[in-house]
Amino acid sequence: MNPGALLSAALVAAMLPPPSVAPSPAPTDKPLREIGAVHATTAFCRKMIDNAVDAVEVTLNNDVKLAGISTALRTLDFDSNQLAKHRSTAELSKRFVELRAAAVAGERVLKQFKADAKAATDPEQRAALEKFADALAGALYRQKKLADNLGGYIAMLDSSEPLNEDDRFEMQLAHDINQSNTAYRNSENWLISQPPVPETLSHSAKRAADELDLRAAPINKDEDDAANRIDPAFNHC
Repeated sequence: MNPGALLSAALVAAMLPPPSVAPSPAPTDKPLREIGAVHATTAFCRKMIDNAVDAVEVTLNNDVKLAGISTALRTLDFDSNQLAKHRSTAELSKRFVELRAAAVAGERVLKQFKADAKAATDPEQRAALEKFADALAGALYRQKKLADNLGGYIAMLDSSEPLNEDDRFEMQLAHDINQSNTAYRNSENWLISQPPVPETLSHSAKRAADELDLRAAPINKDEDDAANRIDPAFNHC
């Protein structure tokens, strides 16, 4: 399975403590945080700024969640045994639920923000507020879409068997021996045909992490676009 299909198409314990994963990094300073420095002179502006700050915080915190998911995909053990796979998949599922719920909550805040923006008496401010919301909504949409892709990848993990490196080496060795056998290669009996040796789940998870990072990159542009629209949207406040 190629990296794109891995995340977009597939992106699908009880007695032991949860798996150890490196902690998510703290949010970095981004231009979007300037929204918190805007001062309101009217009740309308105060309401709009408060809602904008809430949506921005959700978006930036989701960036941290995505970084944590990428780290988890690279470091969790999906192949040692069934219990290790169960624990690691449960950890990934928890992160998926948190990310998607946050993205949905952020979209809800922005929907209310756009509804409230209609009360702006200045048509230019109303349009600027809507453009700010549209840019931020793009980031939240991408985050929710990545969460959905992750859910699909988790479903694929749930339906797959763990495969440690030793077992995979033996499978590869047997496959190579068969492929070197002329009679085997010329056989038309599909019952003895052998598919390529699958990769380990942990290896596929690392490739999924690469794909996740690639697809998360455009979120930064959406956030920068929203940051550039802060002044036009709130300069009347």
